[in-house]
This record gives sequence, structure tokens and C-alpha cells, in this order.
Amino acid sequence: MPVRLAALTATPVMLCTAGIVWAASPSFDCKTAQGQTEQLICKDDTLARLDRETTRLYGLALDARSLPTTQKKMLLAEQRGWIKGRNDCWKSDDAKACATTSYLQRIYELRHGYAGAHTQDDKGISRGPFGIRCPGIDAVIAGTFVQTEPGYAYLRWLDRQLVLKQTVSASGARYTATIADGEALFWDKGPDAQLVLPGKPGMNCHVEMPD
Repeated sequence: MPVRLAALTATPVMLCTAGIVWAASPSFDCKTAQGQTEQLICKDDTLARLDRETTRLYGLALDARSLPTTQKKMLLAEQRGWIKGRNDCWKSDDAKACATTSYLQRIYELRHGYAGAHTQDDKGISRGPFGIRCPGIDAVIAGTFVQTEPGYAYLRWLDRQLVLKQTVSASGARYTATIADGEALFWDKGPDAQLVLPGKPGMNCHVEMPD
């Protein structure tokens, strides 16, 4: 892919000063964290970075001058509902996986639905959604990429979503996931990519980049 996405998916994001790597902190004050999910976010660097990016995108979307008042009210309500759903992840068998998916879904929704959310991409760790066309899938896949450590790819099409974690690769950016029916793989090697879904042959895909 072009440099903007390739750099995002291949370069770890680290917070460091004078050789010291500082732990990430979420957008809220951990001293007043409420509930098990918020406490989990405060203890996990990846979740903390996802929280800060989600909050950053939400703020950009809300502050956009072009956003009508009615949509701002809708966005406020959406965010309150999303926070409630995220906080309910403590009920899940895997609270971290639930919270991670919740953040990636929200990042996609903000970037997809609100133009203001991607006006300052040079200051964030997310890109997309990009249109991904694969033979054998009768829909354009929307791909959103987030550079935490590890990075994530969030693919969405029709009524399906796929959360893949970045793994070590000699070339390109490789993401994998273990889902109910087997292993899934998305391998980005420039404007072309490969997608492998359980029980299906690998598909050579094309990533549509914005002008």
C-alpha cells in the first residue's frame, strides 16, 4: 500500500523520552475508573491506546463545523450507548477480547460515518476504512487499520466482521485471527492483499486507496 498505510501497519507506535518507554494511559482518569472494564483498560497498554484513539476521533467528529446540530445530538447519544456496551464487557468470557472488538468497531463507525474524524490522521494511529475487493465475496470489504502493539485490522462486509491481530512478517503487514470455523488471514503487500477465510481458497484482493 502507499506509504501512509504501510507505515502505519509496519511501524510500532511507542511513547518514549530519553530512552524511557512510558506506559500508555486511557483518556479517562484511572484514579476514578468505574467498574471492571475501565479497570482492565487502565492496566492494559493496548486497550489504553485504543481508548485514546477512539476518544480522539469522537472529539474530532463532534467538533466538526459541518456537522448539523441534529447529528451532534445523535453522535452524543451513540457515544453514551457505546460506552455502556463497552463497560458491559466484564460479563464476557474474555473481557479483553470483547473490549478490543468494541473499540475497533467504534473506530470504524466514527471514521466511516463522520468526515471530521479523519481530518487529523497524522496525529492518530488509525486509518481507513479502505475498500477491499476480493473475488468470491459479493461485497466491498471495509478495512480499518489501527497501529497499537500489536496492530489490528478490522474488516467488515455485509453482516460480517473480522478482527485480526498483526503478526511477525518478513514482508508487508500480516494479520491473523482464530474464529469459530478455523483460521483467517489478511496479508497486505502493497496495493494488493491476500485474504484467506476458513474452508475457502485464498483470494487475491485489491485495496482501493483514496486519491
